[in-house]
Amino acid sequence: MEASTSPNFQPVVDIPALYKDPWYMITVLGLYLYFVTKAGPHFMEWRKPYELKRLILVHNFIQVVSCIYVIKEVLLITDNTIYFFWKCRDVGSSPELVRRYYNLAYFLFWLKISELIETVIFVLRKKQNQVSRLHLFHHFSTVTLVYILINLNENGSAAYFCVFLNSIVHVIMYSYYFVAAVADKNLVRALTPVKKCITVTQMTQFALILTQVASQLVLCGMPPLVLLYFTAVIGGMFYGFYDFYNSAYQISKRRKSQTPQPDSTK
Repeated sequence: MEASTSPNFQPVVDIPALYKDPWYMITVLGLYLYFVTKAGPHFMEWRKPYELKRLILVHNFIQVVSCIYVIKEVLLITDNTIYFFWKCRDVGSSPELVRRYYNLAYFLFWLKISELIETVIFVLRKKQNQVSRLHLFHHFSTVTLVYILINLNENGSAAYFCVFLNSIVHVIMYSYYFVAAVADKNLVRALTPVKKCITVTQMTQFALILTQVASQLVLCGMPPLVLLYFTAVIGGMFYGFYDFYNSAYQISKRRKSQTPQPDSTK
């Protein structure tokens, strides 16, 4: 692996074709969309939903452990300074840091591919209502963002700020999913407020990422196409989760407040 000795230039590495050629990613995402929107529902049309509890538990556990690993690696790569998201960074001239940067990016590529299993599980359990546009957009776009991280990033390890935040959110989210899959109905009902908190945390995450984009643009500069696409994706996610929050929590809250309460004086 060959690295540039100047801190002003991104290290030059030999990126494997699997991560460099976009057609691998496009093929996987194309098959994913085809299965979860067409082939999968058609396959399940006359079949009973699969239980898949063990698969769900394994999937959630792997996601939690993987995200903890990602958090640890980001802190190591940035020397525990990822919190200073506005600072300009390069990948680094140390061969060890360069190796860790790209190895983590490759790991993230497969991690985001593995998250697509979540949608497949929805389809096989005949929960097609959960395969929403927001869900598909979220999973589809995160894979493309990792591709950009590997091939088009010019802001060094600063780009790992969004990965750092997302991994923290996913540790919380998939831990909740794991508990919800094994807990009894009473405990799941008691944990219902956690779902609302997770949605708020997700929106906060996107707001912080957009704040970083603005500061990096002013202080460090960003390639125009990367800036446009990244901002559009993160902005779209923020709007999607905000709309979901309003429809799932705020509207239902208003309906409850408008429901006539029994007269306690009778």
